[in-house]
Amino acid sequence: MSDGDRHPDLDDFYGATDDLNNEWVDEDDDEDDESFYLDPEDIAMQIEEEEYEISDEDGDDEDDDEDEDPPYTVQVDGDNDDDDDDIIVEDDQQQTTINLAALLSRTGGERAALLARLLSGPVSSSGGIAARLNRSAQMSDEERARRAAERRRAERWWAPQEEPHPKGRALLRSGEFGNVGCWERKGKKRVKLAADPLMRPVQSTSEPTLPNTPGTIVASYESVPYVGQYCGDYNIFYAATQYFTLHLYSTNQPKTPHVRHARRRAVSPNVATSPRSPGAEPVVQDDDGDSEYEDEDAFGGFTYSRPRYGGEDTSMKKIKTVKGVEGRWTVTDADADRSGEKMIYSSITPYVHMLYTSEHDTEHVEFDFTSQRRRGAHDYFDHFGIWSIRFSADGKEIVAGAGSGLIMVYDINAQRRTLAVEGHQDDVNAVCFADEASTNILVSGSDDGYVKVWDRRSLSSSTPSGVLVGATEGITYIAPKGDGRYVVANSKDQAARLYDLRNMRSWSDFENESDAVIKYGQARFDYRQMRYNRPARLAHPKDCSVMTYRGHSVLRTLIRCHFSPLESTGQNYIYSGSADGLIHIWSLDGRIVQVLNRAESAPLRSPTGGYTDPSAPDVPRAQRFGAGAYESYGMNWTVRDVAWHGREPTLMSTCWEVEGQYRHGGSLAKHEWKGLGKGGVQKLEDWVDRRRAEMAG
Repeated sequence: MSDGDRHPDLDDFYGATDDLNNEWVDEDDDEDDESFYLDPEDIAMQIEEEEYEISDEDGDDEDDDEDEDPPYTVQVDGDNDDDDDDIIVEDDQQQTTINLAALLSRTGGERAALLARLLSGPVSSSGGIAARLNRSAQMSDEERARRAAERRRAERWWAPQEEPHPKGRALLRSGEFGNVGCWERKGKKRVKLAADPLMRPVQSTSEPTLPNTPGTIVASYESVPYVGQYCGDYNIFYAATQYFTLHLYSTNQPKTPHVRHARRRAVSPNVATSPRSPGAEPVVQDDDGDSEYEDEDAFGGFTYSRPRYGGEDTSMKKIKTVKGVEGRWTVTDADADRSGEKMIYSSITPYVHMLYTSEHDTEHVEFDFTSQRRRGAHDYFDHFGIWSIRFSADGKEIVAGAGSGLIMVYDINAQRRTLAVEGHQDDVNAVCFADEASTNILVSGSDDGYVKVWDRRSLSSSTPSGVLVGATEGITYIAPKGDGRYVVANSKDQAARLYDLRNMRSWSDFENESDAVIKYGQARFDYRQMRYNRPARLAHPKDCSVMTYRGHSVLRTLIRCHFSPLESTGQNYIYSGSADGLIHIWSLDGRIVQVLNRAESAPLRSPTGGYTDPSAPDVPRAQRFGAGAYESYGMNWTVRDVAWHGREPTLMSTCWEVEGQYRHGGSLAKHEWKGLGKGGVQKLEDWVDRRRAEMAG
């Protein structure tokens, strides 16, 4: 809606809410490009040299005990005659500071010497670490948000899409993305509207009912969650966490009976198991969350204390919690079939495991994606890690993307791998079936920067049917529209691109070239622990994408993007998680229509100890989970996955909690649409007053 179309009575309302759009803060903006960030991928790379072909996925390392001391307090010494006032550390912290300065002096080096000088003796109020901390502590939330917004705008190296892009508008009017109103097509006669207003077509743009709240935390985990999605008819939500634990929740009250299957052990022969968990047999956890499994494990030289897999607190209705078969380091992906009856999950191993979502079903089936080969007089087996898995629409096959460029298809009924192609020059982070009505077309995305299309009917080699170019860094995720034509792909060059498979290019144009990342990407860029600087080019010179969406941060992990649901939005939106904790929703025309700040989610429990109701009136901003810390120097949030409910305007976000180089587990949050008449707000004036009060307090 343009300002000219806005009703004058709504100026105050939009003015109050527009001010909130400048509130988003990227905590990483002030960090050095080479700041260290501990990530299990670094550990996995060490193992790759010894045993497996492993790369680019994420794990976790346990946090050290937090320092519960209050922040440094500083005071200005007004007795000094110098132009700059001196900052003096109070006595309770002075000795610690002096000791730290002495230690840095002994280590040597220019940086250590500089830090020692800053920490020892007075520091001028016009600069230095202490002065910056002091000014930050005294800064109001509004001033901090304003400065952060200015910094983000100054460092932005792309042009925001403020007006609908012609190509995106054409998509919305193509008829392939749902009804968004009445328009006249070329060569067609304009249809007259019925005289009776009740018989006229309804303009079904769903922007007024987009999820618009920071959300309420509905589940908290000690282990880092990697995947969170709906399945079935949106009546089940599942989350998969690092320590091979799957949490299944019911999103409605009634439960349908399921056939109970007999239990079957599933043990991967090449998976190291804990001495306290012989056979790595999957365990179904009781509703009380108790488990006798607790162990310590070592991985790549880092030792971590493995928490109880029942380390969960949730206000959702739990179906069951399943402790899966242990793989290597983490669950990398999970998926459910269309009926919502079966689930699969993978790890950095050649094995995929399947379970049933029924509450009392304990069967666990293992699918072996390896193949035995002969090299001389000896047999040998494949060794690789699986990064991405997807069910086919009929639930009979699984497509998997793995290390070393492998793309595989597994036949569940035949219990064997039926297809294996070395289709990329680097790890395959994303795979999917392009069509819900067929399993013929496969799509894969890799760290080589290419999205490739494969037609199984004519697949006889590692040559794809076509390639979708545009990204200059690795692909992190691919989501299909389901019609065999459109897919959206997230990439590490900080963009989500919408592709039309009918516009794919011939692989013969690229097969003799270096991959896109080597040729056009940033040298030595590591998305796991570095910022993405201004690139030399925004896209591959032969970019064939239809639209490009920017604004989110595709760093730290393989951030996921999706099409909005067909049932409620006609798939007219693209939405994605982000490493800075901001959930972005774009219209197909390129405009950002909603940004949700995950750092400001309401806490799981209220001050009285009960669970917070996601549908209750919004919690005041000062009481939201982590709102202050996010905007200063505290904990950061990384939204890895987001799921949009198809029957109601709500989102579920799967988030990590990060502080410095450590991750503290994660949580799920439910983001609802709350407008006038909901949450205790009955009048427009009340809405405006409440938003102004929150900004002021």
